[in-house]
Amino acid sequence: MALFTATITNLGYAKLTRYWGGLLAPFEQIAYFKVGEGGWVDPGTGREPRVPDPALLDLDILVDVSRAPGDKRYNVGENFGYFQKALIGLDFSEPGAGILRVSCLLLNGDYNLKSDGVLVYNVGGPYISPEIWEIGLYDGDGDMIFYGTFAREIKDATRMIENVCRIVGS
Repeated sequence: MALFTATITNLGYAKLTRYWGGLLAPFEQIAYFKVGEGGWVDPGTGREPRVPDPALLDLDILVDVSRAPGDKRYNVGENFGYFQKALIGLDFSEPGAGILRVSCLLLNGDYNLKSDGVLVYNVGGPYISPEIWEIGLYDGDGDMIFYGTFAREIKDATRMIENVCRIVGS
């Protein structure tokens, strides 16, 4: 399980302060999450999580897709993807004052079965298990409100993965 504190995006901050009245009001507004195979950097010693960028409007891997071929961060001859899943009321809890806990659970088949959920995985041959490095929480408008990166998780169909996003209000 990856436990991390989410970074509020610039767009998320603007929406939270303008419409939601603060950080702990998004129970109804946060609708789904996406996990992806971006969000890492290789400084020459192997891949490690990238520092979350609050200016991102979507997962780093999806932003990278729109870049020019010579400007891609992840253009290393591999195929990358992401997975999207809806959140329900039971995924949210308040373990303490000013803290919102969001459980983003990937079941055994999530991100491993092409017919399950919204799966975009550009495989050019045999299917391989995705390497998850990043996560975003989105509102019903499709805007990424929170973003986080963590150490690599390999997702295969034999196990579930739970990423717990801890959001601390001011």
